[in-house]
Amino acid sequence: MDRYNGSVKAQIPRSIAAVTALTVVSCASPPPPATTTALTGGPLVAAEIPAGRAKSMQLELEAARAAWEYEPSEMSAVWVGRRLAYLGRYDEAIAWYRGALETYPDSYRLRRHLGHRLLTTRQIDEAIVELTAARALAADQPNRLEPDGAPGPTGEPRSTTHGNIDYHLALGLYLRGDFDRAAELWLGCIDRWARNDDARVAALHWAHTSLVRSGQDAEARTALERVSDAPDVIENDAYAELVQLYRGDMPLQVALARSDRSAAFEYGLARHMIASERAAEGEALLTALAQRSAWPAFGVLAAEADVARAAAGATE
Repeated sequence: MDRYNGSVKAQIPRSIAAVTALTVVSCASPPPPATTTALTGGPLVAAEIPAGRAKSMQLELEAARAAWEYEPSEMSAVWVGRRLAYLGRYDEAIAWYRGALETYPDSYRLRRHLGHRLLTTRQIDEAIVELTAARALAADQPNRLEPDGAPGPTGEPRSTTHGNIDYHLALGLYLRGDFDRAAELWLGCIDRWARNDDARVAALHWAHTSLVRSGQDAEARTALERVSDAPDVIENDAYAELVQLYRGDMPLQVALARSDRSAAFEYGLARHMIASERAAEGEALLTALAQRSAWPAFGVLAAEADVARAAAGATE
């Protein structure tokens, strides 16, 4: 049984109360969009959500707030933060998680989500700290399925808490250039935590890319065998197609001809081209990707990190 299932109203710290007051906002008067700074410099402003969708998301946030106020718990705190983040209110979500951790200091779930949103807002080193702590706290806990905020076609969760902790920690390390450790964690996601091919292909894309970047080409080819030739993917089509590209089952020209390339696919394609002696074209794709408006996407974040690292190297 989890440690934090009961009501803890007597333990709610002042910081939670302050964040509570901050986040009760009516549908008619949403807060200004959050802004963060890109790894390449310059502001990143949260995209405007269509009015109808924004209203329903605001109602979901208010329901999460009501659940927290009725019976505070670790999980109700997690959901308030998640609903804030879905609205693009990342700074508020981070503040909420930090406040909630004063009540639940041993919550690996809160630290997992805090780490995710620190990555979103380009606070990479802090994200690594929080996710490393989450990993240690979760070490003796079972690997549970993690509910989705926006369920896919089947409505079934496709990831687990342990898998998400290691996946996001690996991303933080990857962004800092620690490709060996990132690959190790992503391969562990496949071998230890994944319960379906959606989780496997996502981790495999990043593990393969990390191994290639660390000069482990043979290991990268071997890693591709960890997923079947016809993975049963419901949500992560872009990652499944990238695995096909890395295996040689998708011709490069077919990938380049696609006009609907997601940020995830574009990043994998760019890195693949760089590794395939088409570096100039791949670097051009990375530069363009780093400027996309959909900056919360991990593909954009990784492109920013690559472009920023290249620029720093050029000025040394």
